[in-house]
Amino acid sequence: MVVEGLLMNEILTDLLAAAPGAKATVFLDNEGESIAHAGDGSIDVRLLGAWKEIHLDHIKDISNRLGMGNVDAVLFSLDAGNELIAPVGGEYCLLLLLSPYADLREAMIALKKAVERLKQEIA
Repeated sequence: MVVEGLLMNEILTDLLAAAPGAKATVFLDNEGESIAHAGDGSIDVRLLGAWKEIHLDHIKDISNRLGMGNVDAVLFSLDAGNELIAPVGGEYCLLLLLSPYADLREAMIALKKAVERLKQEIA
């Protein structure tokens, strides 16, 4: 892995702290393998992340085929809460799990900052 373990934990922990209502986060490679995760240990974020990474790949492919441009983030809104996933460079993505009452605007801002930090570290 390109990003040092301690720095990765810091980035993920900072993301959770900056997004009120955030429950957990996971950083994944382009095959859905978990590189690092943080937050609520009762949630299997690695499995959920792998599943959402597949969805993100499909959404990016559809967007490209339709000429709609790049996908910056995808929101999955569910009864149990919201899930935000964003590509990080070409080979990684970051998933943030939120409570149903989380402030999505604040969560998106925090996610974008974390994505930028990760991009700088993996460059």
